[in-house]
Amino acid sequence: MSAESMTMSVARLRYRLAEHSELVTLISFALLFLFFSVAAEHFLTPLALSNILSFASILGVIVVGVAMLMIAGEFDLSVGSTFAVASFVWALSMNAGLAPLPAMLLALLVSASLGALNGIIVIRTGIPSFIATLGTMLAYRGIARALGGGDFAKYTESVPFLFKILNGAIEPVNRLFQPAGNLRVSIFWFILIAVIFAIILRRTRFGNWVFATGGNPEAALAQGVPVKRVKLIAFTLTGLLAGVASVMQFSHRTSVDPLRGEGWELIAVAACVIGGVKLTGGVGTILGAVVGMLLLQMLEQGLVLMGVSVQVFRAVAGLILLLSVILNTYLLRAD
Repeated sequence: MSAESMTMSVARLRYRLAEHSELVTLISFALLFLFFSVAAEHFLTPLALSNILSFASILGVIVVGVAMLMIAGEFDLSVGSTFAVASFVWALSMNAGLAPLPAMLLALLVSASLGALNGIIVIRTGIPSFIATLGTMLAYRGIARALGGGDFAKYTESVPFLFKILNGAIEPVNRLFQPAGNLRVSIFWFILIAVIFAIILRRTRFGNWVFATGGNPEAALAQGVPVKRVKLIAFTLTGLLAGVASVMQFSHRTSVDPLRGEGWELIAVAACVIGGVKLTGGVGTILGAVVGMLLLQMLEQGLVLMGVSVQVFRAVAGLILLLSVILNTYLLRAD
């Protein structure tokens, strides 16, 4: 093969990968999976694999919302704090005598309202969402601390059936393995939410508006796209999904502390970027973000099984994030 043909082949591959950035993430996921399959002794056990899915399903729900918002050209660094506030609202409401279902709806209403407040601040003031939600991240964390009085909140009554629906263990399947697996209902909620939002982004007018808003808001506005409304809805849905993840996790742990969800906003953004979501908006898929989240969870689980300190996880995750940004920048470069 001549040098010119080789160059053209590389260029075609590069443009194809640029059009389907999630393919790079899928390849990276497969390579990392093969590595841990060989390097970590117990990685391929049902318990380890089910742990990856169960742990990723909670933060994965948040990642779906963050991905949609980033595609719309905005950030929400307050999702971890919103997560904590929703947990406290649900716990304290049930402890005050409110039935689990109304208490859950109240928690989701609060989390969606916090997301909407982020959108209103960004839209009305013109402050970059990175800065605006950095401020609300601190403010909402303060609310969580105030609600809990700086202490834990725990639900001590008998486990309601709603808890099992949201995040109960799938015992009939788990018992098929030895040692038993850790498959939980949250996995199915995660998949369902990811599929719904993927369809919304790819098959609906609102999804087209999200991509247009993130890609070129001025041009989108000129074409009749209600840019401000799209951003407000995206912020609201992001807050709502943080609340959904919160009630799912609380259904399993039945307690919450003031630091719950701290740092998750950065992991969510990292998962999206690793999954091919462009930092400047207009490019990305829910599939890519989901695989990015699974990749990070697999990385953490694999390192633990190899006996590597969990503190190393963030260092390796940061390196993968940098490499992903460099690769995506190269793939999307015009020349």
